Order: sequence, then C-alpha cells, then structure tokens
Amino acid sequence: MPTAIQSTLKALFAIGPILFGIAFMAPVLAELMVAADITRPFGLAPITLGLAIGGAWGTYAVLKGSWL
Repeated sequence: MPTAIQSTLKALFAIGPILFGIAFMAPVLAELMVAADITRPFGLAPITLGLAIGGAWGTYAVLKGSWL
C-alpha cells in the first residue's frame, strides 16, 4: 500500500514537465526576452509571457511524452 509521500511524489512526477516549464523555463524565457529587447504582445510583462510559453510547452510535453 503506497504511503502519502509516495502518492504525492508520483503525482508530482506525472506533472513534472509542467512544473519545469513554469518554475524554470518561464524565468529563463522572460530574461531572454528582456536581454534581446523583444517587443511583447499586448504590453504583457516578460514573466507573464514566459509563464504562458513555459506552461504551454510543459503541457505539450506531458501530453506528447516528449519536449520536441
């Protein structure tokens, strides 16, 4: 019988790419946009656009099973 910790870790690993996209990719993408002076659509903050792209990319990775 799985313990609560095992169940929690299993759930976190199942959505790991989404967490990676939000927690790591979003800030990296935001900083790259600032460094490259990329114009953001609708005047969004860089982190907002980074979160949208990172979250979408992470969700795609979960659904497809691959980042590419």
